[in-house]
Amino acid sequence: MKPSSIIFLIISVLVVAAGCVLCNIGSEMASEQGISLFETDVAMIDGDVIRSDTFDASQINKIKMNLDEVRVVIAASDTEESYLEMRNFQVGSYDYSIQNKMLLIDNETSLFSLMRIAEGNFSFQGLRHYLTYKAGANTEKELYIYLASDASLNAFDITVKRGTVSVENLSFAADYNISLTAGDITLKKISTKSMINLSTNKGVVTVDDLSCRAGTVVVGDGAADLFLRNIPTEMHVSVMEGDIECGYAAASEYGLQFTVNAAQVLTYNGEEKTDRPFIYTPSPNAANQEFSAVAGTVSLAIKAEGISGRFASLSEALAKEAETEDLDVIVVETEPVSETDTETE
Repeated sequence: MKPSSIIFLIISVLVVAAGCVLCNIGSEMASEQGISLFETDVAMIDGDVIRSDTFDASQINKIKMNLDEVRVVIAASDTEESYLEMRNFQVGSYDYSIQNKMLLIDNETSLFSLMRIAEGNFSFQGLRHYLTYKAGANTEKELYIYLASDASLNAFDITVKRGTVSVENLSFAADYNISLTAGDITLKKISTKSMINLSTNKGVVTVDDLSCRAGTVVVGDGAADLFLRNIPTEMHVSVMEGDIECGYAAASEYGLQFTVNAAQVLTYNGEEKTDRPFIYTPSPNAANQEFSAVAGTVSLAIKAEGISGRFASLSEALAKEAETEDLDVIVVETEPVSETDTETE
């Protein structure tokens, strides 16, 4: 190695060491005075290591994440601020940033993610990952995102390998694209003038009190339990191994067209139907609602008040099965309803 290179390496090591010493001194002084040195707050609560941030959701139009094993909860904020909590995420095992008006959370990290010390107005990037490091007793990862009323989101793009995703009490005009290899998806009290696309290879999809323009729900091994507040222009629901239950809050069937296939029992408003497929068209130009239970049952009802809730025990059983399975498989692909298709209905 050239002498100049050796000198450069020595100087670099000294600078890094001096920086770490100064940061530690500053951290101790800030702690003594009760001042937060970093924008990211790190706390230890009941064995969970919690890293939290507040952010301006009015400047974000999309939330995108691609994570391995995690419980995700997205809900309305109970304060005037939007904020995020990451529990038990190992330092250096994920990227978290805001880019091009997108909140991005990803498993993969890179050298560049550690070098973005001054980028943006908040992130978990840079050396503060390690300067604020704490080891907790718990290892289950959880991600909570709470959105204030001034948020202007138009898309959620969520991919999780193993875990659960729950979205509650939101009324943005946003697309909801959520895909799991194994785990449950829950949407509760969601109102959007756009579309939903939900899929899981193994799990239960629960949609409780949803208003949307159109949607697709695809389940491999599991079930779909749905309660729709409005009548979507199109709704496509398919379960390979399992059952479907769907209730509409509509007072009558007018405006609804059903096309239903089921390998086993098919009931409509409590009455068993033997036709396969069962087709019901009470009015012209009705909104197309398609259901397919390849190896199970389908139950449809009008004037419904909520979900059945009967798949809770199935959800627990599927989660236990998934713990021992190799999940390196292709996630069930949804077939999103296109803008052109819905406009021509």
